[in-house]
Amino acid sequence: MTQRDLRYTAIPDLRNEYRPGQEPGCVVKSYDPAKEALRISVKETESNPFEGAEFRHPAGSRKQAVIAGKYGGGVFCNLPDGAVCMCSYSYQHEDSDFLVGDTVILAVVRHDREKRQLYGKS
Repeated sequence: MTQRDLRYTAIPDLRNEYRPGQEPGCVVKSYDPAKEALRISVKETESNPFEGAEFRHPAGSRKQAVIAGKYGGGVFCNLPDGAVCMCSYSYQHEDSDFLVGDTVILAVVRHDREKRQLYGKS
């Protein structure tokens, strides 16, 4: 399973969260007896923190978060309630200013209901 299959929040290093032999809870999504294929979800044992995020983290608000990962031009930030915000860098910052595990203040820019994603500026 990938990180996206395990949690709604970004996980910087799966080895810090999961161990061989660990038996996390899961939800059975489907089973195809002809192919003997079982689809499960670990993350769906909890509610999606994006639900209600537009009220808890309205556009224009500033929030404290922890950087969980980086991508070209930005960072993935975990908010305290488990919501993840994809943040692009402010013009005065560059990639080397941010490290995984750093605490940042971000500005929530918008919510994308279709992608179920928060976007912001760090």
